[in-house]
Order: sequence, then structure tokens, then C-alpha cells
Amino acid sequence: MSTIQINKNDIHYLSNTKIDGSHPTLFLLHGAGQSHLTWEYQLDYLQALDGYNFVIPDLPGHGKSDGEGLKSVEEYTEFIKELISELDLKEIIFIGHSMGGAVAQLLALEEPDYLKAIILVCTGASMSVARETLLAVRDNYEVFCEVAPTRAFAESSPEILKTKFKEGLQNTKQKVAYDDLLACNVFDISDKISGINIPTLIIAGSEDILTIPKRSEYLHHQIFDSELHIVEGSGHFVMQEKTEEFNALVFDFIESL
Repeated sequence: MSTIQINKNDIHYLSNTKIDGSHPTLFLLHGAGQSHLTWEYQLDYLQALDGYNFVIPDLPGHGKSDGEGLKSVEEYTEFIKELISELDLKEIIFIGHSMGGAVAQLLALEEPDYLKAIILVCTGASMSVARETLLAVRDNYEVFCEVAPTRAFAESSPEILKTKFKEGLQNTKQKVAYDDLLACNVFDISDKISGINIPTLIIAGSEDILTIPKRSEYLHHQIFDSELHIVEGSGHFVMQEKTEEFNALVFDFIESL
């Protein structure tokens, strides 16, 4: 992984060996309490993709990055703006999962000139979190880490995915995970989302109970000329549960731009 210092924190990210400023950049951002490992099943695809850069960061306090995490989606969005500026990225196709998708929406509203397109994965214009989940993360994180995989993935998804997800949570500081979920819980731009006016692909999992498909349908109805694909048999981590289908949807979309 490469490292860049932002706000005195070492921020780690995966990318091409050399970022080519003349090429568009696929920028992939993980969700609450997660890391670059969200996208591990996209790496071979990204490395083989001609004519594009890719950047996959760990947010502050996540994965290998320093820091304690931030307090709101708005703060994470400001951080991402700074990262984009420091890396001098152009023509960004921003792929955001869950909380990362919330950041993508704010970027599309606030800085559309940064973006060539956005891909919103298992996310929503609002992302309320169940009170029971917040209390479990706050008061009994160990139990939450054991139970969470059964809710994040479809029942039929491979056990190895659930095991890796649990290990990722266990390696995330409890406070970081809790603050992320609080940030998601108060995020709501439902009254603004129709202002997005760049190419948008929306991908949802048919069995996602964390960000239900109706939230993706709402995005599709509000964002002009967006595309919606609901992937059958997938939970909240469609990029891992249905990798080939997910990668094909991304490839077809970026080739159409």
C-alpha cells in the first residue's frame, strides 16, 4: 500500500503503481467500520483494466490508516476532498459502498466537477441504523462482531466472507465503528438528492436488510437518468457475494460513459 499524510495522519491506500493524470480514476470507498478489504475481490479486475487509474483508501482510523475516525458523513466528505486534491485526481468515477456511498452523494452535490460519474452500492439518501444495533456496538462490541455477519450477508453466501467480515470488525476500534454508525444514523439528504446531475449507477442486493433495496429505488427515482440494478441473492456486500455480476455491471457502466 501507498501512504500519504493528511492532517498529520498517515493515510494508506491501494492504487496503480503510478497514477496517470491523463486517465480517469476509479475511486472506491468502503463503508462504516470497514477498510480497503471491502474491495479485495475487485483488485484483479482493477489491475487488468486498461486506461484507468484506481485508488482504494482506508479512511482515518480504519484499516491501516492512522487517526480516530471522524464524526459525520460531512467530515468524511471533506477528508475525501482533501485526499483527491493531494493525489491530484481527475475525472473520478466514485464507487461508494454504504457510508462510502453517502460520501459519493455529497461529493456529487457539492463538487460535481470532480466527478465523471458515481456508483452507489447498497446505500441511501438516508441510512438510519436500528437502535438495538447502536446499543450493541456501544455496550457489547464482542457480541456485535459475532452476530453482525449473519445480518450483513445473505444466508446463502459463503462462510469465508462472513468470517473475514467478523475479523475486520474485530480489528476496528469499537469507538470508530460506533461513531461511523452514529454518522450514518443522522445522515439524511432525501430533500437534496434530486440535485445530482451526473451519470449514476445504483447497485443493491435483493437480500440486504441493512440498507434495504427500497432505499436504492428511492435514489433511482430521484436521480435523473440513473441506472438501477438489484442483484438477486446478495446481502449488503454485493461486491463480495456476487463478484462477477458486480464487476460486469461496473465495467459495462464505465464503458458507456
